[in-house]
Amino acid sequence: MEKLPYKVIIDELPEQSVAQFSGQLIINHIEKITAIVKQELKTDKDLKVEIVNTESIDVTFIQLLLSIKDTFKSNGHKVNINAELNEDLQILIKNAGFQYVLN
Repeated sequence: MEKLPYKVIIDELPEQSVAQFSGQLIINHIEKITAIVKQELKTDKDLKVEIVNTESIDVTFIQLLLSIKDTFKSNGHKVNINAELNEDLQILIKNAGFQYVLN
């Protein structure tokens, strides 16, 4: 199996869905990441998003998160995002004005 520079794990629990993202969450891989989300993520209950072990992140991934949040909100469900980012990535997100997305 090919070693991918990103990882997406979707778990459907009885009370909520869980989506975990890690690795390189950037434009080079966003189409494949988005395809996984569209194929595997169900929007019929609340969602917990975990962003862990992130090497890099860019605005395309932030746009995906915004889209996910909007989709779940329009279906009457909540999205809780827990992002464990290193200090450099936290500063990057803050300076770009997107810290509100991760709350």
